[in-house]
Amino acid sequence: RVVINKSLFKRGDSVAVALSGGKDSMCLLHLLLKSKDELGITVKAINVEHGIRGEKSVSDSDFVAKECEILGVPLYFKRVDSLGFSSENGLSVEEAARILRYKVFQSAADDGFCNKIATAHHASDRVETTLFNIFRGASSLGAAGIPESSRNGLIVRPLLSLTRGEIDEYVKENSIPFVTDETNSDNAYSRNYIRNKIIPDVKEKFPTFENAVLRFADSLKDDNDYLLGEAKKAVKERSGEYSFSCDLPKPVYSRAAITCMKSLGILKDYEKVHVDAVLSLKNEENGKSVDLPKGVVAVKDYGRITLYKKKSKEEFCKPFKLGTYEFSGTAYTFEKIAYSGQKRLDNRLIADFSKIPDGAMIRNRRQGDTFEKFGGGTKKLKDYLIEKKIPQRERDELLLLCKNEKVIIICGIEISDAVKVDKDTEFVLQCTSITDKP
Repeated sequence: RVVINKSLFKRGDSVAVALSGGKDSMCLLHLLLKSKDELGITVKAINVEHGIRGEKSVSDSDFVAKECEILGVPLYFKRVDSLGFSSENGLSVEEAARILRYKVFQSAADDGFCNKIATAHHASDRVETTLFNIFRGASSLGAAGIPESSRNGLIVRPLLSLTRGEIDEYVKENSIPFVTDETNSDNAYSRNYIRNKIIPDVKEKFPTFENAVLRFADSLKDDNDYLLGEAKKAVKERSGEYSFSCDLPKPVYSRAAITCMKSLGILKDYEKVHVDAVLSLKNEENGKSVDLPKGVVAVKDYGRITLYKKKSKEEFCKPFKLGTYEFSGTAYTFEKIAYSGQKRLDNRLIADFSKIPDGAMIRNRRQGDTFEKFGGGTKKLKDYLIEKKIPQRERDELLLLCKNEKVIIICGIEISDAVKVDKDTEFVLQCTSITDKP
């Protein structure tokens, strides 16, 4: 009996079928319409005219529009230039069409047309995808084939348990109209070559070949699910940055890197070369970094790998006076209070108020800054911050109380030996962090 995976839907979902007009997607539309009342969902459709097959492609889109009108299904339609996009970006036509198609899917969701998009991928597609990814040299993650859902649940695939033969039979029995894409027989396309040439030839020798590939893919999926779970447990988030230990085993390390990239918006733009670049940081010196897509940077931070969005450097410089200063998500309050032997706390520094020089400024760091360590010894501020293991990207976010190039207080971290309290101290300058980063 031909059924869809109903667990992918919840009541109130607005589900758009990615409707090409072909046999598979028309079958999916028919099955969802039949189940919509039981599932409590609204069924819609999305059609993308890829600009590849000329008038035939336009005709297929016209067919989809007419069928949607007959069935009373709202349609979201977009036309894209896959050939031009392919040429401009050095991509295969297949890959260009896929990228543009998924951009349209995202636009439909962003426009509020739907909250889920159902594609008609089936078990036979899983076999083709697993082989295709293996031939491309993909990792076990790619060889696991097509997942039931992706893009944070936006894309769902309710037909993955059905074979091409079962879908063909269902379409025939229910007299479901469809169009045929003549390019499906063109073996110049990689997937068509796998579907039309490789699989039939292998099945002659190994009749149960497709089931064997699916078992292999399912086994890889189980392994990947476990490793991904371990990776997610290893990733820590702090103020929009994501990090994990350099000591993770390689299979968990690589998945932790992917988890971080996805958390920072790199959903499908990453490639193996990007994962390998993050892997290369494992044995590099502290502070070594690599650039990733979408302005994301990965850096080695004292035994951890941290991924974050690159920010332009802010400049902050104001004459010092008592009060509150906010900078880069953190605020500090400066108060003058009578000294009664109070000590520093985790969020509070104290300095002898009488030792604060006239003309002091509150600013972020500059080249040439120096700092007299508490207890004595002057060194470059940069060297001191390295000694304190402050990550490089956080150094420009620190607020400093300075007189020229001499740093008097590094807010939230330390005071200079030059302004420490002593037996003659009457009043202290208290610097309190009031919005510590979590």
